[in-house]
Amino acid sequence: MNKGLSLKQKAYEFIKNKIITCELMPGSDIAEDELALELGSSRTPVREAILRLEQEKLVNIYPRKGSFVAQITLKDIQEIFQIREIVETQVAKIVCESISQERLLYFKEQFEKMDAQGKNILDKEFFELDLQFHKFIVTSSNNQYLIEFINKIYDKDYRIRVLTTSMFEEERKRNKKEHLDIINAFLQKDEEKVESYLREHIKNSRSGALKIL
Repeated sequence: MNKGLSLKQKAYEFIKNKIITCELMPGSDIAEDELALELGSSRTPVREAILRLEQEKLVNIYPRKGSFVAQITLKDIQEIFQIREIVETQVAKIVCESISQERLLYFKEQFEKMDAQGKNILDKEFFELDLQFHKFIVTSSNNQYLIEFINKIYDKDYRIRVLTTSMFEEERKRNKKEHLDIINAFLQKDEEKVESYLREHIKNSRSGALKIL
């Protein structure tokens, strides 16, 4: 990989991360000069990154006005969670027999640690654990086209969670239980339970996001 291509990729990852984590909030202006300064680059790789992010519907470009972080609408939430419900539940059934038991036990241990001794984990830590687990289910399919597709959905989903999730104690307990139910169903290799628990979890997450937005 040549230096120019490396810088282009660096700019893309840098700006995308700012958008996904809501450091750049939906609707906010994207200041190319400031981003180029932070990256220590010219504006060219920044512009190229913005064009790429527009294709992924994370950025809107308006002639003579500039570039802005895409808004999150109720329709976005409905469609993203609809895709997750369709894809994740079917993949979970497919991988139920072959999914790594060792990794399942790892995730079980991590979720069980949540709120241990009355101490809440940081929301960011929870988001990361949650994301890792759902990605683990899909990557267990070993289908690279599917993985590439769903990762783009997870990018948008992560942004929704940052904006809409309020980790109250009751919600945290529910979320923890839902993940443990899914994991235990996988460990039992029970396809019907895996599908049922995962579908319920995704629907609850969607309902929670829609209430807050």
